[in-house]
Amino acid sequence: MYNTIMYTKADIIVIGAGPAGIAAAVKAKREGLNVVVVERGKLYGSKNMFGGAVYLQSIKDLFPDDWQSCPIERKTVSHGFEFLTNNEEDVSFTYSNKNSEESATVFRPKFDEWLVETAKKEGVYFAPSTTVRDFIIEDNKVTGIKTDIEELRAPLTIIAEGVNTLLTEKLDLKPKSNPKDIILGVKEVIKLDQKIINERFNLEDNEGKISEFFGGLDEDIMGLGILYTFKDHIAIGLGLSLADLPVIKKEPYVLLDKFKSHPQIQKLIKDGLSVEYSAHLIPDGGYKKLSKLYKDGVLVVGDAAGFINPVHFEGTNLAIYSGLIAGEVAAIAHKKQDYTSKTLKLYKDKIYKSFIIEDLKSYKNVMSMVYGRKKSIFKFYPELMADFFSKFTSSKPIPKKKLYRAFVKKVFFSRNITEMFADCFEFAKVLIEVIK
Repeated sequence: MYNTIMYTKADIIVIGAGPAGIAAAVKAKREGLNVVVVERGKLYGSKNMFGGAVYLQSIKDLFPDDWQSCPIERKTVSHGFEFLTNNEEDVSFTYSNKNSEESATVFRPKFDEWLVETAKKEGVYFAPSTTVRDFIIEDNKVTGIKTDIEELRAPLTIIAEGVNTLLTEKLDLKPKSNPKDIILGVKEVIKLDQKIINERFNLEDNEGKISEFFGGLDEDIMGLGILYTFKDHIAIGLGLSLADLPVIKKEPYVLLDKFKSHPQIQKLIKDGLSVEYSAHLIPDGGYKKLSKLYKDGVLVVGDAAGFINPVHFEGTNLAIYSGLIAGEVAAIAHKKQDYTSKTLKLYKDKIYKSFIIEDLKSYKNVMSMVYGRKKSIFKFYPELMADFFSKFTSSKPIPKKKLYRAFVKKVFFSRNITEMFADCFEFAKVLIEVIK
């Protein structure tokens, strides 16, 4: 059943009711503009998927008076980094802060519905079940959209369509993505009793843990494991390079099942009931593959622009902040009654002065390094760390210096020296880029 847009007088059309689109719409509405948000999903959040956590500061900045009503599951008080081998060995490092207010887990459908309902209170108009097929272009300016059944005009359109950038590409604002620039996230949600989660992860009722896993798949593939805790669920997933899958010829669910079968993972999800399976694409091109952010009558925000920092799992917050900046620039364009690139360029200027671009620029080569050194990061070094700690904790009647000598020998003789120098060079290079 098609949705008919009854709201016909719009200053701005926003395509997409995710965090970026909501932020842009709310900011513009607060500046006195009439805003219509069109969303192809029937239920808000029904087509969205992510690991499970949001950064709370971005929520506070978006809804300073209502953020406490956000349907969070658990506040993140513990963040773990675990290096898995193909046996029982596991080396882990955990950072804990019981007073942390940085991030929290949320279920995406509930979270997106809350975003929409909170934005509605401020007067933003929403049109669900509305698929945009094309744009209205007059004198090389975008002046509206074409849906399945009607046209809607406005002097400015903000594209917040997410990773599937068909509309962004249609306006030649972004080339088609290379598989190396896309991550496929596959996730399974497992139900567990709240008391079991608390005991298993050393948490209180409202406390949560996020874990990242390196290794354990025994495949020539870039595969980062993740785990998020909710009130009475656990989300377990993998981030896989889209370019690797055709090469190894294995389905994503097969790899996720293999990851779940690892002894260390089995301990975490034991006795749980699988209740949901989902997959979603994640832009991973970074600073080098950002979309063009504007043209006459158009701004691009969030995932559609490429604003994802996979190193820190930042996406939702970057979407919100880019949306807020877009809404601010939309108000300036409305005041000037100038929606050409001359005024809309201000959006790019503000974005490039923000932490969004600063961080993406700093990390511009990290993921390509990870992909290029995936055998080292996901296999060799996890096994090396496990071997070191097995010797360090050994109580065998052997002088410790002999154990350490054996370890040093393994470091230098179990791996091609050229590969080791390449690892050191690549790690050093990205480190310098991040801190300079």
